[in-house]
Amino acid sequence: RKLRCCLHNHVIILLLIINFITEITNIPWILYYYKNGVDWIFTPLFCKIWKFIDGSTYIMITKLIAWASIERYILIFNDNWMSTKKRKILLHYIPISLIIIYGIILYMIINLFLYCNHRYHTTIIFCGFYSCAHDSRAYSMFEFITGGITNSLIIVIFSLSLIIRLIRQKHRLNQQVKWRRHRKMIIQLISIILLLYIFYLPNVITGILSSCGVPWSYIENFVVYGQFFSYFIHFLLPFVCAGTLPHLKNKIRNTLQLCQWHRHNTVKPIENTIQRRAIDQNCNFNRNC
Repeated sequence: RKLRCCLHNHVIILLLIINFITEITNIPWILYYYKNGVDWIFTPLFCKIWKFIDGSTYIMITKLIAWASIERYILIFNDNWMSTKKRKILLHYIPISLIIIYGIILYMIINLFLYCNHRYHTTIIFCGFYSCAHDSRAYSMFEFITGGITNSLIIVIFSLSLIIRLIRQKHRLNQQVKWRRHRKMIIQLISIILLLYIFYLPNVITGILSSCGVPWSYIENFVVYGQFFSYFIHFLLPFVCAGTLPHLKNKIRNTLQLCQWHRHNTVKPIENTIQRRAIDQNCNFNRNC
């Protein structure tokens, strides 16, 4: 409950919820495609929903991480900005809500309501479906800039600013306490950012190359592998988040130890009972002899 009440954990909780939705929907469908070479269900509605989930969750995750880098900079160096309830609503709850609403409404419109006469292919991921909006070069550029370039720049600028400023303040007098207090928050953010850049950066690079006019035949294989490895973030994100929460790690460790203790206590009496029965049988046998 204490972790849920902390403002800096709200973005992490939302990331885990979105990631869980992806893992129970998008990931199994993609794994089925890579294993069998065909889509799991081949209907126009399913293909649109599949594309909607994939696009909306991606944009929400990247924008939430970008906002987390801004928010943690504020919480560490300008915590008085969120000292009142109105400021918390304005600078914390509204931005997070807008990111979620933006991702859902935008991709619901372009994937579910913009009708196109495109052909569907069962041997292509997402059934080969793409929205009519992507036929517009202006919208494609808008999506690429707001979804890829802008988020990457925000994450880099605010993360580097946060690290540089903390390093400078760490060596000053009376700043050690502040560093220790915010160290876990910073490590958690940096871990998530590194995970994002390692697995999402290839897609951004191929998008830049495509926008610069590089022929598709040159980057086709890179796009396929980049898209495949980008899904690894969904498997690793829960472990990264859990690994930076010491209270959660201790709780998991105590739970595992408790399970081992129960297993030990339930097995041992059975062993003692078996041994006792064997001893009684030997005694009876010796007595009869």
